[in-house]
Amino acid sequence: MYSNKIMITGKQELISMYKKIVRLFGSNQIPLILFFGSLFIFLSFAGTRMLFSDEGVIVSQFYNFIHGSLELKVAKVNVEKGIYITVANHLYGKFSYSLLVLSLPVYFALKNIDIFYGAHLFLLQIWALSGGISFYLLAKAWQIKKAFFFGLAFCLFLILVNMRSFDPIYFPKWGEIISIEFTNILITSFLIVMIYFLFRKIFNDKIAIFSSLFIIFATPISFYALTLKHHSLALLLTVLAFYFLYRCQEKKDIRYMYAAYILAGLCIWTRTLDGAALMLSLLFFDIIFFRRGIKHLALIAMIIFVSLTPFFSFNQMILGDPFSIIELHPLSDTPMRMQIEQNMITLSEGPAKIKQTQLLEKLGFTWGPNISTGTLDVLFDILILKLGNTFGILLISPFLIMALAFILDRIKGKIRLSPIDKFLGIYAVIFFILHKNYIQAIITDTPIVLEYRYLLIMYIVLLYFALRINKVRELIESNIKKIALLYISSAMILVFFFIEVFPSKFIGQYHSLGLVTSGSLMISLSLSIFWDNKNSFSDILDKTTLFLMSLSLALTSVLLLFYYWIVTITYISPSQNLTIIPIMENILKWMYQVFL
Repeated sequence: MYSNKIMITGKQELISMYKKIVRLFGSNQIPLILFFGSLFIFLSFAGTRMLFSDEGVIVSQFYNFIHGSLELKVAKVNVEKGIYITVANHLYGKFSYSLLVLSLPVYFALKNIDIFYGAHLFLLQIWALSGGISFYLLAKAWQIKKAFFFGLAFCLFLILVNMRSFDPIYFPKWGEIISIEFTNILITSFLIVMIYFLFRKIFNDKIAIFSSLFIIFATPISFYALTLKHHSLALLLTVLAFYFLYRCQEKKDIRYMYAAYILAGLCIWTRTLDGAALMLSLLFFDIIFFRRGIKHLALIAMIIFVSLTPFFSFNQMILGDPFSIIELHPLSDTPMRMQIEQNMITLSEGPAKIKQTQLLEKLGFTWGPNISTGTLDVLFDILILKLGNTFGILLISPFLIMALAFILDRIKGKIRLSPIDKFLGIYAVIFFILHKNYIQAIITDTPIVLEYRYLLIMYIVLLYFALRINKVRELIESNIKKIALLYISSAMILVFFFIEVFPSKFIGQYHSLGLVTSGSLMISLSLSIFWDNKNSFSDILDKTTLFLMSLSLALTSVLLLFYYWIVTITYISPSQNLTIIPIMENILKWMYQVFL
């Protein structure tokens, strides 16, 4: 009798828990779709490939950190040249430990899972589960019957299809890379959700959904989710600070401002200049626009000091001075002295290296372009010009050219500057001033990359100002389904065209088409802003702008796909490009054999 009561009670608790989970999913459908959808997309492209030599230094930092040392005593990756510093004859990596600290629990969790049944299999299940949950939530949102059954069936289908060619990744060798990358993927997925919450607060639900999808499919931010770099974490901390600043304005609650300062302090630890730009912007905005008293400033100073504790602590442990900055420390010019880890990763060039280089040349990659370092030259390079294989922000994501029309709309008097407008304007100015040398170094030292990794936050800032234009918002809100159809159609046509004319000079073709699209879009939108009359010409302008917006989004997505493919198929050799998803790995190996 007593045991029956326990069973009934336990059953009721399970039913109650199930109902709570269903209510949670029902009340947060869109954020959950965005989170699990992002997770599914990023894991689809995730793997063990090393994209930059800097990442070899980060992996060695993480390996030594796991074993209790900040000093680089053991080499996990055979990177002979990299961002190293020497302090009192001890070798250190020059990158922050913020991301590595967050990656520690992920590494030990995956390591323990690997002992029982395999970390690779677990990540494959996470991928399938995220796909199944996304499918279930979308089906539920579209009011499809038996949504749970379809979501579960899709999840099982994804697992079974990939298990056919499943080949476990050797965790003792690749564990550090997989752990950091998975942590970055989680961070970027949370970033996508925070973009949604921020833009929903500022605008509305449709614009928030568009903004989140824009970040995934139409900016290089999604690419950096698949690296071992700290950019995604710096972006998340910055966007969270923006969000809390807006909440402070909205709720008139100073505690949100305190939270923004704490995030800025953590951002300084992650990436010093990014955090400094955020901190200075918050201080300038706080002092100039709110005219706070001495008591408030004293409290802010204490909060900032506490938030900088991790930054000071690691500076003290590595440099012996809490107020020193690792990023300003000169690079090491002495030979590295490290032991070799038993499962060391050797980045050896593949036998098809010559063919890889020839393929890049056929695709339009140019080496050693002429570089001008004047202020205006640098400004034009980072915005709209092509330098070697590098494109300006407004060519990588031509949609963002519309942010410049914000000035026109403001001049016409349609836009009254809000506090968040002023703050983001101040932030952009301070950011560019602090990053001036970095921006120039990007252009002069790395002319063969396809985006500017130090300027990723500007994609979000420019997106905000583009969406502040009433005409742009109206077009998106009224035609979001049409934009999606035009975007998908344009992307498919561009991909088929690339396949048909392969191996044409893709870089040059993209540059020309991106330049024409962004220029046409700016002209079309400008005319729409100044042409208020509702007539047939106004309607034609709106339709033209709508098409160009969709085409600009498609161009960016195709460039990202091209970049994923180029990096994967031409970097080192396919034996070191092990993906989490077995089907993706088979596709890449097949493409490698076909094209090389």
